[in-house]
Amino acid sequence: MKLEKLLQALGQQPIESSEEVCQLTRLLCCQLETFELFAQELPSQNLGFVDSKASTVELTIAGRDLTIHQSPGVLSSNRAGGTTGAVVWKVTPLFAEWISSASSLLFQSEILSSNSLVLELGCGISALVGLCLAPRVKGYVLTDQPYVAKFVEQNVAENAHISASSTGKGKAKGKKTKATAASHSKDNNVVFTPLDWETDEATPSLLTNLPDTAGRKSFDAIIACDCIYNEALIDPLVSTCADICRLRTRESDTEANPTICVVAQQLRDDQVFEGWLARFMESFHTWRAPDELLPNGLKPSSGFVVHIGILKEAYTP
Repeated sequence: MKLEKLLQALGQQPIESSEEVCQLTRLLCCQLETFELFAQELPSQNLGFVDSKASTVELTIAGRDLTIHQSPGVLSSNRAGGTTGAVVWKVTPLFAEWISSASSLLFQSEILSSNSLVLELGCGISALVGLCLAPRVKGYVLTDQPYVAKFVEQNVAENAHISASSTGKGKAKGKKTKATAASHSKDNNVVFTPLDWETDEATPSLLTNLPDTAGRKSFDAIIACDCIYNEALIDPLVSTCADICRLRTRESDTEANPTICVVAQQLRDDQVFEGWLARFMESFHTWRAPDELLPNGLKPSSGFVVHIGILKEAYTP
């Protein structure tokens, strides 16, 4: 079973190893995990921008060159609802390269394959993880607030050759089209759909604009990359993760693996991190990705961490 391969690769019990534990025990588990991560000497990353003042950022990921458009103006604005998605953060290229590699944890365990459907929460303007991972899966849904749609579409369109060359299709020649509520690139099966964690409901309609997914109503994996920075958004984020995972539990295929939730983040504020972990562990069995399965730049000693979650109601260890 694919899930068994994943658990074997993780090689450890969840951070909270018992299903029925009291709130105090869960809190102690969170505090221990937080202490282990933040007690080490972390490199100075400032806030973690790649370049907060540039309108474009040139990146090379897995030997492929990308040009990513971002918006320093939006970042520095007083826009209601947040502006952090307007630029590229340092963890994103590192995570994108790792998660899209054939040797990564999820591909080695066969949780992800060429037939998988993946949804990303809080993708920001860059679409970077989607650009790198989409060529290896069936379909990829980018979600965030509507204000990022224009930049997401531009970045997907102008870097479509990355996905096309990865799948042997050659360079994409399509014209850029006007941003819509759900914009997509057919060449690399990347779709953007607005999703607000506080106001929108997670339903199978999130798959509507993906091509060739008739009859499928859930995702194989959820990704959240550097979305944890505001205590007020912790509960909406985790609730949205859980709701999307429940789409799988409602399907009639009892042999399907539960949806896997992958959360990558920079280690910035221990209190915000602990708050997220405590809430995440209420709903998810939680593992930290072992150092030996991560590249050096993505390990906690470099200031980043990756956690894997499985919805508790969908799986019992």
